[in-house]
Amino acid sequence: MSDLPNIAQAHLEIPDLEKLGRAPSTHRPRILLLYGSLRERSYSRFLTLEAARLLEHFGAEARVFDPHGLPMVDSTSPDHPKVQELRDLSNWSEGQVWCSPERHGTITGVFKSQIDWLPLNTGSIRPTQGRTLAVMQVSGGSQSFNAVNALRVLGRWMRMFTIPNQSSVAKAFQEFDDDGRMKPSSYYGTGPRTTRAVARRDIRRRKHATVCDRSIR
Repeated sequence: MSDLPNIAQAHLEIPDLEKLGRAPSTHRPRILLLYGSLRERSYSRFLTLEAARLLEHFGAEARVFDPHGLPMVDSTSPDHPKVQELRDLSNWSEGQVWCSPERHGTITGVFKSQIDWLPLNTGSIRPTQGRTLAVMQVSGGSQSFNAVNALRVLGRWMRMFTIPNQSSVAKAFQEFDDDGRMKPSSYYGTGPRTTRAVARRDIRRRKHATVCDRSIR
């Protein structure tokens, strides 16, 4: 340690594969899905529900948070029932899927408000730290990646592991039928790849987790 005089050796643990190993979890991967629109015919909700169906097919337990009734951040206390529901679901989750419409080149206020209600830290650790994250967006016009890029920035800030796979659906009004089910298309093909990747990534991550990984149970 003579070359690192500013380091206390007791606090500089060397990575060890055996220490990282753990008994495999017996429950299904727990995935929370968030979407960013309150419209009755919400395409981000339709895409989120489609992702939830795929996650269930891939063996995960998927829960979708309904943002209706969630107050603007700081307009009331965190004791509000919808805030508590959101925080409880986030704490329950081991991975998350975020989906937002693109509005004015970025994510919607409805979606951002959900993230803003999640506490930044609990005992100096972000409650979302270590969770797997997948990002998706819908657009009313041509395909864009502004919203998914913004979601990646948020995920990094929340110390989540964002997978490379993503889904961006252009002209979303053409991609869903009257019942809100997604039509067969190349856009639909990104859904199975993204949801399968988040489920597989979560299973792999659960086998090797540090003590700082708060999402592992």
